[in-house]
Amino acid sequence: MSWEDFYRRRDALDAAVTAACARSDARLPAVAEDPLAGSSMGTEDLISTEGIAAALHYRWMLLLTSRVDLALLEAERTRGDRVEAVTSAWHRTAETEPALRRVLDANPVPEASLAREHRMLALAAGLAEDGDSEDDVDRIGATFLGLVRSAPKPATRRSPLSGLLRKLALTA
Repeated sequence: MSWEDFYRRRDALDAAVTAACARSDARLPAVAEDPLAGSSMGTEDLISTEGIAAALHYRWMLLLTSRVDLALLEAERTRGDRVEAVTSAWHRTAETEPALRRVLDANPVPEASLAREHRMLALAAGLAEDGDSEDDVDRIGATFLGLVRSAPKPATRRSPLSGLLRKLALTA
């Protein structure tokens, strides 16, 4: 894939999210033509709404995985809870990417893509181990994700210093 193909693919996915968010139901519109016609990469995956949903879920996973990794590093450094770290990482990703999350929630995503997310969450949160069966890890991750989505967002912790600085700014 050339850089031109990469940017065309990115732009096609961005346009799909924009078009879906313009609709009240956030459903992906039917794709009339190949958004990457003439490119050197295989584009069969972006011709159907299912392919676009899978590509958008892949984008979501890239964002989520990086936040989970950072949250786990911070939890390890501060001796924090892994479940709490993964939960807050999921919520932060959903907050920073509301359009993407809305489109993914409104459209069917391939089961294989969802299973990968479930397994990543279960393993990252420490609720499952590498030796567990794939089905068990998937089931645990799906249950965990259901709890994450239904639980209220964790309160953001403020540094005591930020409160002091805010008070000082008001008196100046």
